[in-house]
Amino acid sequence: MSCEVCLLTSVHSPFDGRIFHRQCRALAAAGYAVTLLAPADFERQEREGVTVLGVPKPASRLHRPLVWWRLLRQALRLRPDVVHFHDPELLLLVPLLRLMLGRRCKVVYDVHEYFVDSIAVKHWIPRPLRPAVAFFARRMERLLVRGTDGLVLAVEGQRALYPYFRGPVAVVRNLPAQALFADPQPHPALDLPGFRLIYVGLILPQRGIGVLLEAMRLLREQGAEDVRLFLIGPETSPAYMEQIRAFIRRHGLGEQVRWLGPVAPDRLKDYLAAADAGLAPGLYTAQYRRPSLFTKLFEYMLAGLPVVCADYPWSRPYVEEGRCGLVVPAEDAAAYAQAIRWLRDHREEAREMGRRGREVVLRKYTWEREQERLLAFYREILGQD
Repeated sequence: MSCEVCLLTSVHSPFDGRIFHRQCRALAAAGYAVTLLAPADFERQEREGVTVLGVPKPASRLHRPLVWWRLLRQALRLRPDVVHFHDPELLLLVPLLRLMLGRRCKVVYDVHEYFVDSIAVKHWIPRPLRPAVAFFARRMERLLVRGTDGLVLAVEGQRALYPYFRGPVAVVRNLPAQALFADPQPHPALDLPGFRLIYVGLILPQRGIGVLLEAMRLLREQGAEDVRLFLIGPETSPAYMEQIRAFIRRHGLGEQVRWLGPVAPDRLKDYLAAADAGLAPGLYTAQYRRPSLFTKLFEYMLAGLPVVCADYPWSRPYVEEGRCGLVVPAEDAAAYAQAIRWLRDHREEAREMGRRGREVVLRKYTWEREQERLLAFYREILGQD
């Protein structure tokens, strides 16, 4: 009889890249019976061997506890062998899962980011309250993590945050799935003349969007009006999106900068195929000073794009290894503009950078290689080795 695995998320899309396209698909292909519970506008879908059950989306952040309760009820109804949850707030369910399902069910906490550090830049938390919220979150996490059976981390640097945890720990990086990049068809949304830049990720200040906009202003000022920037990612702050639109209007960048909204992970390849270079910016926040991993960097490389990447100690080695782009100071808009102009003016060298980057990703940094870490972790917590 196959093991029943239930993955839970309260804040991510049901077809999130890490949760569905990497982990759920890998587990289902390995023979596990996989159910994903997530906020959605549907009740049930079957896709790629995974059963996706939707719960109603919250009307606001104040209604998020209702989502937790609905996820808990569904998980208890399924009575799986493993509950694998993906959001820090769902740690609050651990005592109830233990009480209702006992030790027979293995409970796994998937740590996507340095979430306590990220509190310092959460736009919806009043700035004066952030230190207190971060202190409380750290204490609660330390207490509740002890009730889980295993941790899945996104980067090696997170391991140092859990020295007190004695169960299995696996680092499973968000590397791109080669299968999702097969047979790309350039998307017409980018079918415009000029040198086309693409950014993929959350549209937030800490991601360095403001630096990119300032670089585009400088490029326009320098006469490089043929450079175009396409932003791909969900709107996470209406107020910040309005700031972006105001900047574009104020500096006459309406023809140079376009926001295309979110794109499904299995369609991203088509947008990247229509671009000339990929951008991986970021600010020097507490979160990004720690060892991390830009999934977008590897996606650009896999798509054969040269990159312009923020100079972090953990990102520079990948760019240097692949000789696939230019590394610039994270908050220096003039350096971004200079790097972009170099790529635009040296098209053949830029294409060679893209080719080299793709080769190194195919050789070392695909999800098809990385997924064995997840499967080995599951065999360990289930005693299947």
